[in-house]
Amino acid sequence: MTPTDDPMASLLPTCKKALDTFISSPTSAFTVFRTIAGPAPSAAAACRARTLFILDSSFNPPQVAHLTLATTALASRDLARYPRPHRLLLLFASHNADKQPAPAAFEHRLAMMTLFAEDMAARIAETRPGYVAGGDRAAVEMWQPVPIDVGVTSRPYYNDKTAAIEATGTYASSGPGPKHVHLVGYDTFVRIFTARYAAEHEPPFSALDDFMARHGLRITLRAGEDYGDEAAQRGFLERLRRGEMEEDGGRREWAERIEMVDEDKEAVDVSSTDVRKAVQRRDWKVVDKLCTARVARWIREKGLYSESESKIS
Repeated sequence: MTPTDDPMASLLPTCKKALDTFISSPTSAFTVFRTIAGPAPSAAAACRARTLFILDSSFNPPQVAHLTLATTALASRDLARYPRPHRLLLLFASHNADKQPAPAAFEHRLAMMTLFAEDMAARIAETRPGYVAGGDRAAVEMWQPVPIDVGVTSRPYYNDKTAAIEATGTYASSGPGPKHVHLVGYDTFVRIFTARYAAEHEPPFSALDDFMARHGLRITLRAGEDYGDEAAQRGFLERLRRGEMEEDGGRREWAERIEMVDEDKEAVDVSSTDVRKAVQRRDWKVVDKLCTARVARWIREKGLYSESESKIS
């Protein structure tokens, strides 16, 4: 295959151009770079989405924990909580774009997000009966792929990101826009509801008022001694439900907008650091296990993460 025959060959310059355009605009807060497996959000059909799942990460690189967080949510049959049609947004924050990113440049991360979305869409299509409520023949015949958007925001916090998405009107419709559901692991959930991380607000959790009034979180429990057992992790949410965070502005009714699940928490315990360390060891079998096929190929062919992170300034 020659470079001109390979669709991956043009991906990096396309990503760099898109990022440069976004970053250079002083008013840009959110944009969709590309849509996989469905209509772009500018199309009228996109407005039918009622639930927008948001997977927000540095994607450095995308790996199986990201895949698990997304696919288990898309497979959920809890239609009352997450009404269809669904849409997925892979979201990358460029708010530190004035600094030299390490260990992978932002355009590489955007490229890997695109390849990751393509791999995810292919996997969902292969198992499509499981992603339709009931899996019956009529439903399978009516199955449509879940659109996956690759987006960039300049905002650092969840509430600000949601506000930026809504302000652009990207997912606007004649009625209310879709409910945003951020997909996170338990460790991220704890950071969101730790008062010192929002100390600039008084009370701290008042920063989440607008977000939690209309949107929600889907928390996947994590394995490992660092996080405690399942009872301890679920107990953190119960503290919010019992009103034990009210002094810091955490409203007990928010607990109804937070779902906590234990689906494949071993897979969620994988980190992007694990991938980078495997690359440094040149352990490509581990890289192939922890990343989707297109992402693993990109890392190897582009020589990403080959230098020890301790040597990166």
